[in-house]
Amino acid sequence: MSPGRSDSPAKPPRFQLLRGHGEGERLDRFLTAANPLELAAPEPDRPDPRSGARAWGFVLVLGVASLVPVLLRSSSLAAEPGEPRLHQEQARRLVDQGQRLLKEDRNDAALDAFSRVAQLAPDDAEAWSALASCQLRAYQSVQAERGYQRALSLEPDNKGALLGLGTLYLRQGKEQQAEEAWRRGGIDQQLARLYLLQGKFALAETHLVKLRSDGAGLVARMTRAAQARHLDPALRSFLEPDPAGLSAWAESGWRLYHQKRYEEAASSFQKALRGIPHDVNALSGMGSVLLKQGRPAAGRVYFEQALSLRPDHLRSLNGQGSCFESEGKIGEAIAVWRKAVELYPGASEASRGLAFTYLNLRDYRQAAFYLAPLAKKYPQSSQVLQALDVAVRRMGP
Repeated sequence: MSPGRSDSPAKPPRFQLLRGHGEGERLDRFLTAANPLELAAPEPDRPDPRSGARAWGFVLVLGVASLVPVLLRSSSLAAEPGEPRLHQEQARRLVDQGQRLLKEDRNDAALDAFSRVAQLAPDDAEAWSALASCQLRAYQSVQAERGYQRALSLEPDNKGALLGLGTLYLRQGKEQQAEEAWRRGGIDQQLARLYLLQGKFALAETHLVKLRSDGAGLVARMTRAAQARHLDPALRSFLEPDPAGLSAWAESGWRLYHQKRYEEAASSFQKALRGIPHDVNALSGMGSVLLKQGRPAAGRVYFEQALSLRPDHLRSLNGQGSCFESEGKIGEAIAVWRKAVELYPGASEASRGLAFTYLNLRDYRQAAFYLAPLAKKYPQSSQVLQALDVAVRRMGP
């Protein structure tokens, strides 16, 4: 499930949704507070998944979400002598469009936008780095590596390309090459991440001391783990990369899935599983295809197989919860999504599932609690903002 795209003009529609000055102030508190989750704390007898919620911003760099492309510098798109000004303006518009599409999780459309930017600005390293990161998110590993290398040929010290290339190598299990890329870029947080996963706690600590920490975020948790010389399972879940797939068939399956070619994707995932039955990424891919095809019970079998191999696999937890929801097993869905949110705090598919489930159940305080981070992540989503408006107005004092 993905938050709905805004069908409104450029400005966030929140003020159009409100019915009074007081209500407007109240909703704005959710959208602008440093920690809006505190404004809708869950009931005392329910698990509180807020621990580490602010860490999600860092997870965008450290986890799968670290694949979000580095923003293009507008100055890098300056036209060469003789280049038509129209191309320059088109490239800048496409940069803005690509960034907006990424915020809406419309990765395929963002990929198209950044592909056109790379054509319009073929000598711009940031354009190639952004394109490569989109390709990596779309399981196009070969193309992504070429894009990063092209960026580095233009700008050898480009941090976005070195960050993405290291992420690609780590997903492929090439830890030494990942380390070399991150060392070259001086990317301390990723190096600390790698050393923690390798159990090299002293090395991780030397890089963590260079980073600022507010005492409650992910960097603080990493620092405590390094000092204690122990990495707990929940923190490991944050730091481990989502594998790209143990075979070319798995990557092919995900490419086809994102293109909504579900029959072909299922065929690719089945071929991947015939070769490597324990490929968690292929198992979750097959479950995702079946869920999209309206076969949640069959899809849940694959998600549960994946979770038996890797109990903290986020995509499989999200998928299992969605299958339960589609089967009408709301209690089971809530339990699975709560587990996912406790492992991975912040805006996610699981928090969205909880938010709209609680809204349907008229538990408005819980709905507001889970909608708050979604509203901050998707400020242009009319669906999310309208839901938050309803929850805030109805949850009472």
